[in-house]
Amino acid sequence: MSLHESSVDFKRLIQDLADMYPNDVSEVVVTELVANSLDAKATCIKIDYDSGNKVLVVEDNGKGMTEKQFSEYHDFAAGLKKRGTGIGFAGLGAKISFNIATAVITETKSSSFHAGSNWYLKSSKRLVWEEMESGLLEGKGTRVEVHFSKDSEIVYQSDTGILSILEAQYLPLLDRSFLDFYDAQGHYSKDLRFVINGRQIEPFDAVEHFGLEYTKSFSLEKSRKAFGCGIFGLSDKEYPIGLDANGVLLCTYGKVIKANTFSQHPGRIMARILGIVEVPEFVHFLTSNKTDFTKKGQYKKLESLMSPIRQKFVQWLRDDIGIETTEVGEKNEAKVLEKELKKIIDDVPELSDFFGFWSKKQSLSPDSKGEVKAEILEGIEATFPVGKGAKGTEPFLSEPGDQPGETQAESEQGDRKASPISRSSRGGPKISFQEDPLRSDLAWVEGTNIIINHGHPVYGKVKSNNKAKNIFYLFAIGCAVQRFKNSEEMDEPDLQLVDRMMAAWGAK
Repeated sequence: MSLHESSVDFKRLIQDLADMYPNDVSEVVVTELVANSLDAKATCIKIDYDSGNKVLVVEDNGKGMTEKQFSEYHDFAAGLKKRGTGIGFAGLGAKISFNIATAVITETKSSSFHAGSNWYLKSSKRLVWEEMESGLLEGKGTRVEVHFSKDSEIVYQSDTGILSILEAQYLPLLDRSFLDFYDAQGHYSKDLRFVINGRQIEPFDAVEHFGLEYTKSFSLEKSRKAFGCGIFGLSDKEYPIGLDANGVLLCTYGKVIKANTFSQHPGRIMARILGIVEVPEFVHFLTSNKTDFTKKGQYKKLESLMSPIRQKFVQWLRDDIGIETTEVGEKNEAKVLEKELKKIIDDVPELSDFFGFWSKKQSLSPDSKGEVKAEILEGIEATFPVGKGAKGTEPFLSEPGDQPGETQAESEQGDRKASPISRSSRGGPKISFQEDPLRSDLAWVEGTNIIINHGHPVYGKVKSNNKAKNIFYLFAIGCAVQRFKNSEEMDEPDLQLVDRMMAAWGAK
């Protein structure tokens, strides 16, 4: 049989892959192998673990791999490039496993291809795989057998441990109502079942399983077509899924992506809140590790999906639980902060992009009685051509004509008079407040808000001093904006936005 060697620096790559995830590697292996099975449209996913020999087997009855897919499965160079049809990546679970495994034995059978491989560490520096014959599969599907090293620590040692991982990572796939939704949408069969060490896990009703009360089930629709569904409820115990899954679980294709509380702070009952919301379109916004959403270049689209969920959550808290939970804070303070930000908008243009403020220097209209001195500028230097477009005569953007655009620009040496144009700002994030002592963030971006953390210990020290408090607020906003923009522009992260912002404000 042919012998193939991974020619890349596999040690560095498998470590980099593992570092992407917040979870233990042994849990990630299960999660990613299940993701591949789901992409293969399996109706039965078997998970067996032999704790004595430290061998994990994940087998499905999906469509199996083609010859090309089988090659990509072993290809480290593909990395995260070969996305599956849903939430998986080619061979990611198997590749990551080599952080704590010594061998991975695979068999796959599709309508046009049948093959097997033994992928193993030949030495500490050599990772090879050889083709092998295997007849363990009865029909179409894929079987992956992971041999963990004897000294590795595996977080699951029993059926209960594996089931806990499935609940944490794929909770909707264990609920009958959500399986019906996936079946109707054509994503998965309602007959999808998991089998753990020979025991079939029957789907449950989340309301009964978690002892939920004050429940509200709902459909998310646009243009009279459902794009998602969900349920909110109050569990009979705190943290029913775990400490890391408190609030509303946002899911796509059955995979739990993250928990979100949408900036609400309903007090002591927060630990009992459990929501499950499935939106297949979320799949287009996933980070590589599938534990968060990327906002890069798609913020408005993502927010259009988040906003209806947020509104339904707030409505449920108010109407069903009887709690008014607007974000903690005072509108007057937010307005004062926005005024302070507008003062430095010309010195820190990133704030204009982010908040939607317009520069006052670019909003002038000719006015013989105006009090502003102005001069005529041509071309793109003016950035806001007023009137002089193709046939434009009104003080707003016109279709471009053959001649350079003209505009009035504020200038101390100007020989013309003008007045500012009254325009409403674009709809950008607003400032609000929340008390969350468990978060170390000074502030963060949440939906269409910048949330300033009133629960941060620094705020506790400065809240009685207005000057110190304003400095804290501006610094916190700068940190939040810088983090958010850098997450969108990873190629050239801006690490000096806060410095420039504070310097500009201090000079005013």
